Amino acid sequence: MAEAQIVKWGNSLAVRIPKPVAEAAGVREGDPIVIEADEGQIKVRRKQRIPTLKELVAKITPENRYEEIPTGAAGGKESVEW
Repeated sequence: MAEAQIVKWGNSLAVRIPKPVAEAAGVREGDPIVIEADEGQIKVRRKQRIPTLKELVAKITPENRYEEIPTGAAGGKESVEW
C-alpha cells in the first residue's frame, strides 16, 4: 500500500499516483479514468475503453471470420446490389 497527499491544483485538488501503484494498475499518462465519491471515500478506476470500428476490423482474420449465412429470399426493400 502506498500513501499520497491531496494538493491544490488551480481551483481543484490533485493526487499523484506513485509509479509502483500506476505500474501495478497498468495505467499511464493520458489514460481515461472515472472518479466517484462514495460515503467518505474517493474511488478511482480506469474508464472502460470502447474500441473503434477500425480497431475491431483490424482483428478480423481468416480463422475468426464466418461464412455468409443464407437467409432466404428478400421480403421487402432490403435487397441491395453490390
